[in-house]
Amino acid sequence: MPKKPRSEQEVQKVREDILDKTLELINEVGYENFTMRKLADKLNMTATPIYQYYKNKDELYLAALTQGFETLCKVAEDARAKGGNPEEQLRSVIRDIVLYALAHPGVYNILFVSAVPKYYDYVGTETEEAAKRELDAALKFRDYIVEVAEESGFLDPDAEEGVLMKLLSGLCTIHGYVTLANSQITDYLLGPIVQTDNPELIDHVIDTVLENYR
Repeated sequence: MPKKPRSEQEVQKVREDILDKTLELINEVGYENFTMRKLADKLNMTATPIYQYYKNKDELYLAALTQGFETLCKVAEDARAKGGNPEEQLRSVIRDIVLYALAHPGVYNILFVSAVPKYYDYVGTETEEAAKRELDAALKFRDYIVEVAEESGFLDPDAEEGVLMKLLSGLCTIHGYVTLANSQITDYLLGPIVQTDNPELIDHVIDTVLENYR
């Protein structure tokens, strides 16, 4: 008896599992050592079903990055929807992004830390279209953060120093905290008894950004 085709929901679940495990595996072994066979082992399946969804390693990797940036954008949108005045919304967005990054260090590392291929590495190749989708997802996330920051008054689109440079300065502070926490360096600086996802500690980082770069 022929096997019953998967429903659309089941197919989507398989895709999401593949992408999630892809980011986990790349974080564990590095992009260069990532293979479809290793991914299949992690998923407890053969490599053949993976190729039904993604034609090669690069297309799969780029799809995983795209999903990562889309998830971050959703985190930011949900945080903003909690309400409050524009500055409270900005604080909520930053706070929830930091909490997500601390809870998903592997995903954060691939998106913002690890030396992995980016869009310009794929220009002129058969994978450029997939790379463009990943770039668009990353820029959508960036643009959303800019929108929230401008509405709060933190960023002034007419400022001489430029919106993106000011945004970069603030992001460097936030990124520094997340990477230090995820690498457990904060255990040496603050002691392991201090939880890095402590709301007061995160709010202190947010205060530093808003006060120093306003």
